[in-house]
Amino acid sequence: MDLLLGLDVGTTATKALLFDLCGHVVASASYQYGLITPHEGWVEQDPEDLWRGVVETTRAVARDLRPEDRVLALSQSSQGGTTIPVDADGCPTYNAISWMDQRAVIQADRLRDEWGDEFVRATTGWAPFSGLPLQHIAWLRDNRPDVFEASRYFLFVNDFIGYRLTGEFCMNPSDASITQLFNIAEVDWDDRLLTSAGIRRDQLSPVHESGHVVGHITRAASEATGLPTSVLVANGAHDQYCAAVGIGVYHPGRVMLSSGTAWVILAVPENIDIGLGTGMSMSCHAVPGRWGALRSLGGVGTSLEWFLDQVWEGGRSRTESRSVGRGGLYDEITEAVRRSPPGAEGLLFFPLSGGHSVQTGVTHGGFVGLSLSHSRDDMARAVLEGVAFELRWVLDEIQAGGLRVDELKMVGGAARSSVWPRIVADITGVPVALPSVTEAACLGAAALSGVGAGVFPSAEETFGYLTEQESRVDPANDLKPIYDGRFARYQRSFAALE
Repeated sequence: MDLLLGLDVGTTATKALLFDLCGHVVASASYQYGLITPHEGWVEQDPEDLWRGVVETTRAVARDLRPEDRVLALSQSSQGGTTIPVDADGCPTYNAISWMDQRAVIQADRLRDEWGDEFVRATTGWAPFSGLPLQHIAWLRDNRPDVFEASRYFLFVNDFIGYRLTGEFCMNPSDASITQLFNIAEVDWDDRLLTSAGIRRDQLSPVHESGHVVGHITRAASEATGLPTSVLVANGAHDQYCAAVGIGVYHPGRVMLSSGTAWVILAVPENIDIGLGTGMSMSCHAVPGRWGALRSLGGVGTSLEWFLDQVWEGGRSRTESRSVGRGGLYDEITEAVRRSPPGAEGLLFFPLSGGHSVQTGVTHGGFVGLSLSHSRDDMARAVLEGVAFELRWVLDEIQAGGLRVDELKMVGGAARSSVWPRIVADITGVPVALPSVTEAACLGAAALSGVGAGVFPSAEETFGYLTEQESRVDPANDLKPIYDGRFARYQRSFAALE
């Protein structure tokens, strides 16, 4: 049986999933690793941990192969914005500096003073930000000249892993877009910004489309991973864009909603100008000729976890909590939300982390309008509705900027709830599609590997049948007056809190 391998090299774990050519999972494995925080605001990783994650997961899935199985190709979904300086032999000269790292504030301010916010954002799609690679590299130049001089290349997760697998340097446009060294309109490195970082073009990998054939696995990589040298390696994409390929978000109007601890929106603008006009962060899409616009609501998903831990379980002993289990608690919350009517009897909840509070400096959330008549059921529903109100607020803002939102494709933890997608659809007024895919990033990476192997003609024409397996939640028209009124009150209450 012919197979495709999708790798997801994330911030804290690597996953490997083998798919057949119909998109069914044949084997899977995962490997966890940690972060290094030597100083406040610093976040690093050992690059060898990232490679070890690839080695361990590919060896694990390779052990499940039968004699008649053949892995045609692999590709990777990767965390973006993490910088890995290496020497002429590709060996790291410093720890990987994570996209979460905040040490380069001075360098970000210098970039802003040199070029101005508007130029940087219009060119790269991102406003000057201390956690992006241009600033990482400039920080090394300013503070660790020994490392800077010893570094022949500056790689990122995509091309670092790709080089280890093939011996070839190759970068993809969506990951390159999150370096602040890349011109998203020209789909190429920007020499002006390279000069700001103090590096040359030949210190970065050449950029090729996602799905481009990078090469075959080398003998050394074959011995490490357990995969044969016949396996082709195709150029991958940033994790959010791999997920977008995996669930079919590459046309204007379709919006991916990733709903975990953080809720993230990925939309496809009709052109760069519309995307920039929304105020969202822009990148090249994994689908050639298209762009993506990202907006994070922050850690709004933590509000439900807080409610479960601090309120819902308040009267239970530890023994009782362990006997119920986390899954049992989610089931209890689901039933509680069903018992409370839409609108939670007038109770409002503002997420404790993320949302508009982060943008405006409001650092606290909580319940507004709580009375003796409210029950825990009402509080549970209010928490879920509060996150959906934040989502509606963001969707209204980006639509006012000219971006279409015809459908939300919802993935992540909240998408597995039987009540939250319904609340999202009713409050936003946008239909919610629930893909059957559980590991969209790995599936998207496998799809791109299929493009490289010639199994699929393009990134848009991969596993197309999967859209037929989606379930759909349409907004309830009779609830529109209720939620319109609650949303207006939500915004007024927020203004008062602010």
